[in-house]
Amino acid sequence: MSEGSVPKLVVDGRVVVAVTVAGILAVCAAAYHAGETGSWMPLSAASIALGLVVLFVTAEE
Repeated sequence: MSEGSVPKLVVDGRVVVAVTVAGILAVCAAAYHAGETGSWMPLSAASIALGLVVLFVTAEE
């Protein structure tokens, strides 16, 4: 694959950090919910969303 095969969104570094921290907190909350209820779907959705943020959003200066 070539280097430019995944489109990147260029945003401010602070925005990337804020969105990533919010995603990590959402995954932690979903993991707690999955442990308490046994429902894996919120954990899966939160993990996929965080993975997409990491894949598509970069902070390039």
